[in-house]
Amino acid sequence: MKESFNELENGIIQRGLCTVCGTCAGVCPAGAIDWVELDGELQPQLTGTCTSCGICTAACPGADVDLPALERFVFGRERPELIPDLGFYREARVAWSTDLSIRKQGASGGLVTSLLVYALEQGLIDSALLAGFRRDQPCRTEARLAAGKEDIIASAQSKYACVPVNTLLTRAVSKGYRRLAVVGLPCQIYGLRKLQMLGEPSLLVESVVLMVGLFCASQFYYEGTRHLLVEHLGLEAQDEIAAMSYRGGDWPGHLLVELKDGRRLTLDRHRYMYHHLMPAFKRDRCEMCVDWAAELADLSVGDYWDPQARPGEAAGTSSCLVRTAAGEVILAGAVKKKYIETTALEASRLAAGVGFELKKHAAAFRLRQRRRYGWPVPDYHRDTDYNPFAREQHLAPETKTGK
Repeated sequence: MKESFNELENGIIQRGLCTVCGTCAGVCPAGAIDWVELDGELQPQLTGTCTSCGICTAACPGADVDLPALERFVFGRERPELIPDLGFYREARVAWSTDLSIRKQGASGGLVTSLLVYALEQGLIDSALLAGFRRDQPCRTEARLAAGKEDIIASAQSKYACVPVNTLLTRAVSKGYRRLAVVGLPCQIYGLRKLQMLGEPSLLVESVVLMVGLFCASQFYYEGTRHLLVEHLGLEAQDEIAAMSYRGGDWPGHLLVELKDGRRLTLDRHRYMYHHLMPAFKRDRCEMCVDWAAELADLSVGDYWDPQARPGEAAGTSSCLVRTAAGEVILAGAVKKKYIETTALEASRLAAGVGFELKKHAAAFRLRQRRRYGWPVPDYHRDTDYNPFAREQHLAPETKTGK
């Protein structure tokens, strides 16, 4: 007998293992799963009649992610045990948009935005599933289905509150889109790969042609943003807000709030990120995730912190790990058509960043401790090596898939 939403509810959601990836709602053939807010945070809820098809539980990345099996499915083999561990990749690049306006509007170089615009204009995709802000409440996030250049550009930059992007999967297919790009966090990429390995719903699975994974140190409770708005910017009433961005202004971007009366309020990124959101409002499920660089994506993209770059003066650039043939074709085509520019990157240097430490070391250790005491934890079917190593001086050879 196939599992139903009850198993998802009891085994994952009520045990604190839901990642808010959106996969369950996005694949339900009956359209019976939607979202409810509890304490201001999103949670899946059964709103229709469950048919016990079992797809939502099979695709959910909350409790079970068989990384060895998924690697065999995506790459044809399991990764060797090397340090630093960034997963399989074919090449590593630093990249940026050739369109200065897109580059400045992006979080770190506008690479993802320009790749999607290129893919859309060349007919490689017909729409993209992205993270955006709600139009009726501009400080809250929502999943967006973007089918035009302006829609893609409007969804640029990081969102530091959960966005269940995968919830739009069935909606996109029902609208007739058959070449979907999905930009998501590691957990959202897991859900998509689990669907591919499951092979159903077949039309939906076949329609996802590109997965761009974002480097992710953690996602955050919206409550953290609410505290920022009230405690640091003095905004008691959120209905005063006309627009908001977490990475607005000059690179590397700051919390930028535009009010309906024309005022603009800014909070320094390092102040709100490293002294507020990161230590205080990380989601608990993220504390147990061991994937920083979206290891199962076609392309993995994140900030590139050039030591020579000066905040407020330099334009941002992106780190990019090319993992699959699909990712390689998209990146090469965008370079050839001059949508982006790239240069070589020594990928192992990425391990010097705080995100690597938070996921590959701290989360891996925390996972072991929680498992010891019988707390609910996800099963990755592999123990991540969290042993320390010299970051700058003694980095090991890079893990590559080959061409």
